[in-house]
Amino acid sequence: MTYNPSIRGKRQRIVAALDIGTSKVCCLIGKASSTPDWLEGSAEAMHFDVLGFGHTRSDGLKAGMVTHLDTAEHCIRAAVDSAERMAGVVVEDVHLSVTAGRLKSESFSAGVGLPSGSVREDDVRRLLAGGRQYAARDRRTVLHALPTDFRLDDNGGISEPRGMCGERLTVDLHTVTADEAATRNLMLCVERCHLGIADLVAAPYSSALSVLTPDEAKLGVACIDFGAGTTTLSVIADGHFLHADAIALGGHGVTVDIARTLGAPMDHAERLKTLHGSAFATLSDEREIITYPCVSGIAQGNVNQITKAQLACIIRPRVEEILDLMRHRLAASGFPAEVAQHLVLTGGGSQLTGLVELASNMFGRPARLGRPRAMTGLPPAAAAPDFSAAIGLFLHWARGDEKPGTQSGQRFLRTGTGYFARVGEWIMENF
Repeated sequence: MTYNPSIRGKRQRIVAALDIGTSKVCCLIGKASSTPDWLEGSAEAMHFDVLGFGHTRSDGLKAGMVTHLDTAEHCIRAAVDSAERMAGVVVEDVHLSVTAGRLKSESFSAGVGLPSGSVREDDVRRLLAGGRQYAARDRRTVLHALPTDFRLDDNGGISEPRGMCGERLTVDLHTVTADEAATRNLMLCVERCHLGIADLVAAPYSSALSVLTPDEAKLGVACIDFGAGTTTLSVIADGHFLHADAIALGGHGVTVDIARTLGAPMDHAERLKTLHGSAFATLSDEREIITYPCVSGIAQGNVNQITKAQLACIIRPRVEEILDLMRHRLAASGFPAEVAQHLVLTGGGSQLTGLVELASNMFGRPARLGRPRAMTGLPPAAAAPDFSAAIGLFLHWARGDEKPGTQSGQRFLRTGTGYFARVGEWIMENF
């Protein structure tokens, strides 16, 4: 078991998670407490009690991006206020999931000489800081810079190099970045609600943390999160987060297809998709008739009727398009097929009947529906795939992948390079 020093000191703390999506804004407030000392050093050492849960319909947002600042702010305030009232606490900062800004995944190596002949803490810190600086070029915001392997001279496969002897230390880094403008607008919207940002987490990573089993993460798996406005992809293998991607297509596109084809109101099209939609049509679906209102609200006889089989024919082309794009993105990542031998689907759109079977056929590998990890006090409504990203934010905090001094939210607080800036950085790294 790898010891993670960042977990010590997290014996009990209130953690707030905020997931801002195209269809909903969700806030979870939990109390984290550690299990007995003999388990310390792993994310499993942390236990969460959910104290507050709030969610509201999203507005002023599209594909994870802010389109109307005031409207989006109002939605965030409503979700956070609902969670605070339920928990009986006031939230000061939140851990925020990010899907906007054209998420980009990149892997590269960085090296540094070891003048002292051994690996010291500042050597590792300097190496990781250099990797972050390289990833932040072209006005990109670094969400993650995760080491996947350390090498000392010609010896690889090292997970913890501190204290070991050598002349040169090299690290393989996986970084996930987003467009700076889109990220800053999202942060601005949250800050206008008088909330600090403790961390920024890529939504594909957050979703994967909440739905994957340890064996899947070890053997290799691809996780697809079907949101309303975006569909994201993450690849996990050997316990490492190796790849992330996203497209601006999701379940809302299916709803729009139904509404346009049938001439039905959007809320009724969403209801048709949720209650009667399927990726496959069966023989019995040919005989099942569904009625719906038209946009004008005036009944027009048989025009307002459709069979479940006809509804499936409207839904399937868009679903196949999304899955085909994800399949090509996974192939373009360069990972061999054995790295992601299994497929896990999560997110609100993943609950469409027949989607898991369709994805398994198109990708040519086993697939299953991923539900978030159970937590004490979590309302039944929040235990659905819709809330995978929000619950995964708790687990990301518990893992402590990245040092507190380099976490995304705190990184933006460092605006100077002088004496006081260095003092502020020291305080953030040590307390």
